[in-house]
Amino acid sequence: MDDLTRRRAAWEAQSELFLDTEPDLAVIACQLRATGYSVPELDAMLRGEVAPVLGGNLLSVAGVWSGFDLTSVEARYRAGRRSPTLLSRVTCRMIRDDWARVLERLQEA
Repeated sequence: MDDLTRRRAAWEAQSELFLDTEPDLAVIACQLRATGYSVPELDAMLRGEVAPVLGGNLLSVAGVWSGFDLTSVEARYRAGRRSPTLLSRVTCRMIRDDWARVLERLQEA
């Protein structure tokens, strides 16, 4: 599996945290574990690649319920833009409890 394929799998799993549904944290942790990335790498991806693009969904009255097209996350990554933004900082605070539980599950393995 090449790096972009692995990254897309991580983005897909992390994107579940930004939907207007209750995330299955065990499934997210399992999917992230399968990518082979370390916890610090996954945390950096969440904050610098996924949250800056998908975080706005948490602030929207009529957010996405079913899933995201990750093309914009990939475009951000390919452009070398991997730093957290104000939006990512705000929305990562909104999901911090769920993300902490995902990380706990990852570290149990």
